[in-house]
Amino acid sequence: MMQHFDDVRARIDAHLRDLGGEVAAPPILREPIVRALSSSGKRVRGTLLIAAGESLGARPEKLLDAAAAMEMIHTSSLILDDLPSMDDAELRRGEPALHRRFGEDLAILTSVALLNHAYGLVVRNHAALSPRRWSAQDVVQRVVDAVGWDGSVAGEAVDLHSEGSTLDFDTLEYIHSRKTGALFVAAAAVGAMLANAAPASLKRFETYAKNLGLAFQITDDVLDVTADAAQLGKDVHKDEQKLTFVKLAGIDGARKLTGELIETSLAAIAQMRSTADPLRQLAITLRDRVK
Repeated sequence: MMQHFDDVRARIDAHLRDLGGEVAAPPILREPIVRALSSSGKRVRGTLLIAAGESLGARPEKLLDAAAAMEMIHTSSLILDDLPSMDDAELRRGEPALHRRFGEDLAILTSVALLNHAYGLVVRNHAALSPRRWSAQDVVQRVVDAVGWDGSVAGEAVDLHSEGSTLDFDTLEYIHSRKTGALFVAAAAVGAMLANAAPASLKRFETYAKNLGLAFQITDDVLDVTADAAQLGKDVHKDEQKLTFVKLAGIDGARKLTGELIETSLAAIAQMRSTADPLRQLAITLRDRVK
């Protein structure tokens, strides 16, 4: 199964490089866009989208545009996260943050370009597959909702202005269900919708991905404390002034919560056929990340 994930990740990486070759932008902007598209990444969101589609019989190569779109949206958010006005990061994916190399102005424009082009890729993928149950508007709306003012933008806004505040678990869950979880849910939903999932089936994918996304964020909180920059390829200990799941529950408590969330994810897809095994293994792999 890990070889399968490696193959999917390689396909997504190759497709992102191909998309970089299609960038019709002035050289001054094309360089940071291509750099952002080709930077290394775990490709969890794109892999999740493909795994959801695969579970319903879609072939991975038929979902690459949408998978690349999820990765572009994620990269767009990381570029903004790293800006001096936000997290003021030095490193991202083992290299200098984009604004450190190209300046804040081109980093912001690159983020906007990636986000907008991602919507077009989702529409293109829908046109290629034409799922009878879901219109292009249905599919794109899922992405818009995940990224918009009640999605990752909302989570980021509350997170940025929570430093030094005393927040409770519900507020922290609000932040991360939007900042991280919303795109996880959108990735699983879009993969399922493009594979023509029935509405009742779609709910199972959403429950699975919601819990997976929160578990992923908690593992990041743990790793921010226990790992180093060389291991993660990004700055660590950046969350010392923020409330995190580790601060609320301790490292052991955060790990226990991750395990519980993963079990809930797995329960949501327990009745699905063996074609959902990549989804199951993805959840188990994430759980084992902080053991």
